[in-house]
Amino acid sequence: MKSLPWILVCLLVCVVVWMRCNPHDPQTMYVKGDTIRVRDTIVDIVLMPVKETLKRTDTVYLPILIDTTTYRTVEGDSVPVIIPITSKEYKNDNYRAVVSGYKPSLDFMEVYREKEIITLKPKQKRWGLGLQVGYGYPGGLYVGGGVSYNLFMW
Repeated sequence: MKSLPWILVCLLVCVVVWMRCNPHDPQTMYVKGDTIRVRDTIVDIVLMPVKETLKRTDTVYLPILIDTTTYRTVEGDSVPVIIPITSKEYKNDNYRAVVSGYKPSLDFMEVYREKEIITLKPKQKRWGLGLQVGYGYPGGLYVGGGVSYNLFMW
């Protein structure tokens, strides 16, 4: 019986040394379960178009320039001008944009992505195994190991 306290002290020292040498991973410990909604804004530089295609051609009648020396119009009222309507596609990992028109170009683009971060709180254990110290009846002071159950957790 005289060696029991020394065995318990050695066991306690071994547990403390083991706990100091093997710290808990802080990534697995969460404060509380929570859902966070984050809205990312992606502002990207304007890239070169990936694909450019001719959609159609429009004919527009433009007035003829007045001769500045005689202030008269040259023969005819207007001249037909063919305008190409093209479509350009800009593509990236985060977006796809298609613009079309006469000499189209993408000036500015913002993409708003919505993402959800869900952090789950790990379930705490109610049962445990540990060292206990207390007062026992009728023997007096009690030091030893035991199984415990947590009634209240915070």
